[in-house]
Amino acid sequence: MASDSPRRPSRCAGGVVVRAQAATEQTYMESVVTFLQDVVPQAYTGTPPSDDREKIVWVRFEKADINDVARSPEFLEMHGTVSVPPLCLMIGYTDGLQIWSISPSGEAQELFSVRHGPVRTARILPAPHIGPMKTDSFAAKRPLLGVCKSAGSSGTSPPYCCVDLYSLRTGEMVKSIQFKTPIYDLHCNKRILVVGLQEKIAAFDSCTFAKKFFVTSCFPCPGPNLNPMALGGRWLAYAENKLIQCHQSRGGACGDSAQSYTATVISAAKTLKSGLTMVGKVVTQLAGTLPSAVPEEEGASHGGPRRSPHAPGVVTVIDTQAVGEGQVMAHSHATPL
Repeated sequence: MASDSPRRPSRCAGGVVVRAQAATEQTYMESVVTFLQDVVPQAYTGTPPSDDREKIVWVRFEKADINDVARSPEFLEMHGTVSVPPLCLMIGYTDGLQIWSISPSGEAQELFSVRHGPVRTARILPAPHIGPMKTDSFAAKRPLLGVCKSAGSSGTSPPYCCVDLYSLRTGEMVKSIQFKTPIYDLHCNKRILVVGLQEKIAAFDSCTFAKKFFVTSCFPCPGPNLNPMALGGRWLAYAENKLIQCHQSRGGACGDSAQSYTATVISAAKTLKSGLTMVGKVVTQLAGTLPSAVPEEEGASHGGPRRSPHAPGVVTVIDTQAVGEGQVMAHSHATPL
């Protein structure tokens, strides 16, 4: 895929096709001509040349049902009878988002394009797990795309404070989830859609998009990812604000009032070594082979184990299937979930 991304309005499947092109190096004469075309006009006019190329903010390969040949047989017609599934490439621009399907031959098919301002993050939602008491109200619109962009669908919400769900089948927006604070990340599996806020996590049912649970005790990170988290098929891991002793697993860091198992073993070994050394010196003195005035060898330090000057971090892992509907998790409870 070697072509400039065309500026097009919002669209769904059936967009432009970019043929595969071989990468070529410029000859010396072509480089000189390009240099003269760029520099000479600038020297006469005094204005820098304008760059009309689009600015890419982020790019990511997405593994979802949209590029699963078993679920989407239309890819066989689009890319030929090739057993290798196509790649799904998502490109975030300063003014929108594009999704491309790239076949093994290098041909790229535009699947979706939206141009309504910068997009911070986006995720293609997998087909939901439908329980015995649930119905999928969005079955005719799937697959769905969750987008967090600067301007929400309502036009009145602050920047990056809503998640708009688009249908990749029809190209229309089917739902919008509003928040009061900015969104920094999106994660999803077959059961939940997780929205990462600055110090909170909101989870929604992947089938109905009803509120599933909230986490209000996240530890804010100063790095580029303000609320780091990881979502698997069932488990959700995130940075916790403080350690809850009843939830702590074996090993890891301990508080100031407790020693870890490893530190206890090391301390016991040092004490045993010091005792054996003392017994050996007493026996040697009694045998007369060592003057009693010889000072005792300084042993290892008997102080507590050295601790890092940084406070230990806490990572909490929860079972998303065991959390009750609409539950707010602030760790005020005394028993683990």
